[in-house]
Amino acid sequence: MRLADELLSISADRLCGIAWVERDRNSNATQTWTWSDVKRYTASAASFLIDHSVGPGDRVVNLGANSLAWAVLDLACSAINAVHVPIDSRFSPSQCERCIALVEPKMLFGDSISEGVHDLGEILHQPNVSERLETIVRPFHDDELANILFTSGTTGSPRGVMLSHKNLISNAYAKLDAMPQDHSDHRLNFLPFSHAYARTCELTTWLISRSSMEVANGIDDVLSNASIAQPTLLNGVPVFYERLVAKWGQAGGTQSAFHELLGERIRRLASGGATLSDTVRALFARVDMPIFQGYGLTESSPVVCSNREGAGKENSILNEVGQPVKGVKIKIDSDSRLWVSGEGIMLGYWREPEATRVKLVDRWLDTGDLAEFVSGTNLEQEKSVIRILGRADDTIVLSNGYKVQPFPIEKILKSQPWVSQCMLIGRNRPYPVLLLKLTSLAETDVVCLAEYQSQVELLLSDFPRHAIPKQIIVVEEDWTTKNGMVNFKGGLNRNAIEAEYERLR
Repeated sequence: MRLADELLSISADRLCGIAWVERDRNSNATQTWTWSDVKRYTASAASFLIDHSVGPGDRVVNLGANSLAWAVLDLACSAINAVHVPIDSRFSPSQCERCIALVEPKMLFGDSISEGVHDLGEILHQPNVSERLETIVRPFHDDELANILFTSGTTGSPRGVMLSHKNLISNAYAKLDAMPQDHSDHRLNFLPFSHAYARTCELTTWLISRSSMEVANGIDDVLSNASIAQPTLLNGVPVFYERLVAKWGQAGGTQSAFHELLGERIRRLASGGATLSDTVRALFARVDMPIFQGYGLTESSPVVCSNREGAGKENSILNEVGQPVKGVKIKIDSDSRLWVSGEGIMLGYWREPEATRVKLVDRWLDTGDLAEFVSGTNLEQEKSVIRILGRADDTIVLSNGYKVQPFPIEKILKSQPWVSQCMLIGRNRPYPVLLLKLTSLAETDVVCLAEYQSQVELLLSDFPRHAIPKQIIVVEEDWTTKNGMVNFKGGLNRNAIEAEYERLR
C-alpha cells in the first residue's frame, strides 16, 4: 500500500466527507474541500507532473508551507512513483541550496514563482483531466523510495533520510493502533509536514483515518483560534505545551478555562520531538486530558514508542514514552544504547553509503539515544516501557575520566518552579557546571546562588557525587530558536550553548 492507494480506497460514502478546512482569520469564514475534491486534485496534479516529464524515481522538491496543495503534491508524487522531497522553509538559504543540489530535482515548487520554481498553489488550479486517478496511478513496490526527509539541520548539515512507501504507511498505522482516530476527528495542525513527526502523525494518519485537517500559522495562531476551530486532536512539541500552560494560567488555570482555550471538542493531545516535563504532563492530567507522549526519529519514520490508549482509562499506558508501537522491535545494549528494527526503518541516507553503513547494522538502527527499561526487559520488549536518558553524544566526559549523563539531571532541575532553563556542561573539566536561567533574575545575588547550590545538591542527592554540579552560572538571555540555542523541536542546541558560554568566559 502507498499513500495514493489509501486515497483510492476511500469508500463512496466517505468521499463526500470534509477533508480540509481553510479559515479566514479576520471573518472566521471557512472554505472546505471533500475527499472527492482531494482525489480530483490529485489526478490533475499527477497529470501536470507527467506533462513535465516527471517519472518514477524523479525527485520533486517542495519548499512550500503546509497547505492543501502541499498534501495534493505529496499524493500526486505517490501516484506516479515520483519521490517527494519537502524541505523546511525555516532552513537557512545555504541549507536549502545544499539540499536541492544534493537531490537534483526534476521539478521544484514553492510558495511563490521564481526562476526554476513553480507556484505550489497552482497545483490546485490545473485543468480538470478526463482520466480518473485510478487510470493514472502506476505500478509500485512497497520498498521503493517515496520521500526524502531532511533531518532538522541544527548542526548545519541536514541529512536526507530515504523513506519507502512501506515505511510511511506502516508507521502511521502503528501510531493509529496506539492512539486511535477516525473520520469524526478534526485536526488543527501547526507542525511542518516537511519533518517526520507531522509527516506521519498528522498527514498520513489524516489520510488513513479520513479525518479533517485545518492548518494554523504557528503556535500563536493555535492559542488564539483553537476555540473557534474546535479541534478534537492536537499534536504539539514541548514548547507549545509550555506556552499553553502559561496562557491557561493567565486565564485562571481551571478546567473551564482549558476548554475556553482549546474548545469543547478536544479529546486528545500528543507530544513529540523532545521530552515533555513531568510538571507539564501532571497539569494536563489534572483536568483529565493526559498528553500522549511518543519517541522516535526521522530514520524510523519516525514513531518508535508511544503512550497507548486502552479500552478504558485504567488500561491506558501513559508512563514515560510508552511501549514500542506495532511492528517495531527494540533492544538496549550493554552501553544503554537503544537500537530499533521494523517496517519503519529507513532505506538509508541519500547518497551517503558510509553514514548508512554506520547507522544500520544487521537491519538494526542505532538511534544514538540512551535508554533504560521502566518495565519489562529486552526479552519482553513488546510489552516494555522505556525511558529515554538522552543522546549518547551528549555524554559529558570530565577531565578525571568520570562520565555524566546530563539529561536525567536537567529533567529533575527543570521541574523546579525557580528554573526557567538549564543545561549541564563539563567536558574536559574536573566537575560539572550548571548553566541556569532563573524565572526571576531579581534573585541572583551571591546569597541566593548559595541557596540554589544547596537546593541543587539536595535534589540530586541520589546521583553519584561526581555528577553533581559544583558551580552555578546564571544565564541572562533566553535560549530560543531565534538565537540558535534551541532547535525546531524544542531541544537544546548543546554545542552552540556551550560554545557561547566559552566565548563569554
